[in-house]
Amino acid sequence: MPRHLSPLLAAALALVVVVVMTTHLVWQDLQRTTASMEALVADMAKVVEAHVLHTTKGADIALHQAMALVDEAGSLEAVQNAVYWRQLRDALANVDGGETLWLFDAKGNGVVGTGRQMGKPLNIADRNHFQAVMAGADLVVSPALRSRLDNHIIFTISRPIRDWTGEIIGIASAGMKTEWLVNFYAMMSFGLDTSVTVFRSDGEIVARQPDLAGSLGKNSRNEPLFQEQLPRSPVGIYWSQSALDGKERLAAYRLIPDLNLVVCAGIEGGSAFASWRIRSLWFIAEVVLTTTLVLLLLLWSARMIRSGHRVQLRALEAEGVALQLGAELHQARRDPLTGLPARGLFLELAEGKRLSAGQRGLVLAFLYIDLDGFKAVNDRQGHDQGDKVLTMVAEIMRRITRDGDLLGRLGGDEFIICLSGYVPDIKTIATSVATRIINEVRDLGVGVGCSIGISLTAGVCNDLPSSLRQADAAMYRAKQMGKGAWSIHEPSQEPGLPCDDSAIA
Repeated sequence: MPRHLSPLLAAALALVVVVVMTTHLVWQDLQRTTASMEALVADMAKVVEAHVLHTTKGADIALHQAMALVDEAGSLEAVQNAVYWRQLRDALANVDGGETLWLFDAKGNGVVGTGRQMGKPLNIADRNHFQAVMAGADLVVSPALRSRLDNHIIFTISRPIRDWTGEIIGIASAGMKTEWLVNFYAMMSFGLDTSVTVFRSDGEIVARQPDLAGSLGKNSRNEPLFQEQLPRSPVGIYWSQSALDGKERLAAYRLIPDLNLVVCAGIEGGSAFASWRIRSLWFIAEVVLTTTLVLLLLLWSARMIRSGHRVQLRALEAEGVALQLGAELHQARRDPLTGLPARGLFLELAEGKRLSAGQRGLVLAFLYIDLDGFKAVNDRQGHDQGDKVLTMVAEIMRRITRDGDLLGRLGGDEFIICLSGYVPDIKTIATSVATRIINEVRDLGVGVGCSIGISLTAGVCNDLPSSLRQADAAMYRAKQMGKGAWSIHEPSQEPGLPCDDSAIA
């Protein structure tokens, strides 16, 4: 083989290896990101399901109270007085998300209710939910519809009213705010483009965030959720392109058979993997730049070989020293067990984040995490098991936090997280992250829990040392509360903690 081909062959082989390794690392990162997004969307669906059940139960209690008024009065017509109207209004006041509570006769005419009619008698005989109840259905949740009282978009929960013979003489119907079911949970998105939809089992839409008005009256029974997923399993996660807005989403669904409802939470595909794409592009750019430099170095080295073996040896020695120094520097700045920034690096990055947050109008939240029961694990099961617990806790923190959040290990069994956000969302984000970390660490089943102290940089003392001392004090207060809990710093709780811009020891 000609001598000038050897460097070219080596360069080509090195390029193939770099491409394969880069592809593998990017693919692994994609798998981790996918798992994280699936966990997030599944949690959203579970929480919305619980909220739907709670809301429906509250409305059903009010319906039974309204039906009891008819029994007490002796007939529907006898309920038409101020005393029963006030009792009906009081029943509605206890319904979370309730807007109106009405009693209708068998012809769909409004008998009495808590909403002002728009200058004409109220009749709902043409409404599908009225017809379903009159046909014998026991509990009916309607799709989203325009109220005939004020034209607001609502959904209804209705039950039949029967006389002493069991004959249906009318219905009791609660008008519910659609946004009550979904708007709060859309804020759980951590900056992602999310959607939350509550369907009836026939594909009709009960509530949706966003753009319920644009989806009003549409039916999704021909979509994959109803044609493929639900026949296969009552719960699941899948990819689909919504016919409502044309967006492709990673979606989690849960069937509520007792109510004939389906809860579906989704994260738009581009939003779900935006951080992964940015991360991958930067990584690939770094690899390309590094590879280019290395290839140039190899070619230059090949030329230098022909000029003298001594120059080549010096170049290789210099490269080895540079790599060793880089490895030593990396090892010194990061915790070797968890890979998280060690104390010094975390404080440096956190100070930069604090200065940047102040310029952008953001508030930082520091979560000071201390493991409960960790010493007992070390003592009884050995340091290897203790190290395993620490790496599992670090992985939980990575999975729960966002890509822009800062994580660190201060030493021993103490960790620190720095979150950023706008007032008033930052407190909700911080306590939500703290709750999830506490629950997931406890669910590891290895005999440890954690206590978390939270401090915000929104007060008078917003320097880094003061914020960390406040979070530390709040953590000890959480331990005094019984461990396995979080506590958030309030200025009145530690009047002895002065502001201090000095460095942290």
